[in-house]
Amino acid sequence: MGRKHINSLAMLLALFLVATHAWGQALEQAKRAFDRGEYAAAARLFEQAQAASPACDIRFFLGLTRYRLKEVDQALIAFRSAVECDPKLLPARLALAEAYAERHNDQEALAAFEGALQLAPRNPDALSGAANIYLKNKENEKAAGLLEVLAAVAPRDADAHAGLAAAYGAAGDRKRSEEQFRIALRLQPAHASALMGLGNLSLKNGEEDRAIELLQKAVVNAPNAFEPRFLLGSAYNRQGRYQDALSELESAIRLGGNESEVYYHLARAYGGLGRQDDRAKALARFTELTRRSKEDAETQRRALGMIEEAKTLVEAGNLHLAAARLEEARTLRPADDRLLFRLASLYFDLGRNDLARNFAQEAIAMAPSEWLYHYLAGLIAKSDGKWPEARTSLETAARLNAAAAEVQNALGEVDQHDGDRAGAVARFERAVQLNPGERTYQINLEAARKQ
Repeated sequence: MGRKHINSLAMLLALFLVATHAWGQALEQAKRAFDRGEYAAAARLFEQAQAASPACDIRFFLGLTRYRLKEVDQALIAFRSAVECDPKLLPARLALAEAYAERHNDQEALAAFEGALQLAPRNPDALSGAANIYLKNKENEKAAGLLEVLAAVAPRDADAHAGLAAAYGAAGDRKRSEEQFRIALRLQPAHASALMGLGNLSLKNGEEDRAIELLQKAVVNAPNAFEPRFLLGSAYNRQGRYQDALSELESAIRLGGNESEVYYHLARAYGGLGRQDDRAKALARFTELTRRSKEDAETQRRALGMIEEAKTLVEAGNLHLAAARLEEARTLRPADDRLLFRLASLYFDLGRNDLARNFAQEAIAMAPSEWLYHYLAGLIAKSDGKWPEARTSLETAARLNAAAAEVQNALGEVDQHDGDRAGAVARFERAVQLNPGERTYQINLEAARKQ
């Protein structure tokens, strides 16, 4: 999936544009520029069309163009803006999910895939994308549920059956796992993942000869993957073919198999060959990697505990200590954009705009389509008197969530500062319309009207 899916979405461009001549000349010119690969020109033309038309699809096309220009942050903002404009625009949700998946932001990608599934519960791309994330994070029952639907929707999709087999196997259901691997191989005899999975099951069932036959085929069909070589090496160990095992296991390590089990079987091979010093080194590496794995799991538990403690401290009004706890958690979870946003919010409340700005920018870099992050960045800039910067951030937040009354109110304050009375009144009126119960918005509107 990944980039393949996002590229395929571009094919929808022609289909939409054929039926939308009313969108104007700029849109037709944008299509032609896109088709020629002139993406910078296409982006400018799509922006012109967007200014002249309320059509939500244009935002999606602009996102595709930004993506082709490798302006991924702007693409994500455009995709999210398209979803905000039309929540039923399925291609935009899928593009948003795929782009985040390529950035390895599983949290945002999964949220977008799940949003797509709410619209289209049997959409193959959404089912596969969400299931892959669940498998990656060892949520095997959730993955299996989605993959069962996918296998029914696309019964001749070997990847769907291989994925379902992997989910069953991870959950301990060997019988159904084997059934699905066999279906995958009937559909695609050279399917490397299915060959490897069925070989692994054969190995667990004590069928070493059959496992070796399958795993040798998997190695041929996935020459750059370490997993089949690792499994083949462990199968050779079972048969006392230690030199063959050593060759495969050393290849697995060269291909990136830096996992504890690889070194465990490497130690077995060295031991069988009488190379005791090398065996001792491999066992030492196995012990070290096992210890690190346990520490990593403990580290995540500690980080989650600190985050929960920080919530309690915020509720008690102890913001300084809450920030300290979140700082500790950040060192353990540096790639958690929501944690960074919480830190930015706390430091903003504490008047530490320098720290708040840094953490907000880090959060935006990880998840540029989250409106709250841009809203906070706008508030920080406004507090610092950086009005043009505040407007840019707040306008981005407004594109991402047109129903956020607080964003409209903040933009009204920026308009007031810039001397745009009419703009301020319009913004405050919109804020009151969105949240009529907020007295602050009423006061701001009345003051702007009197100016």
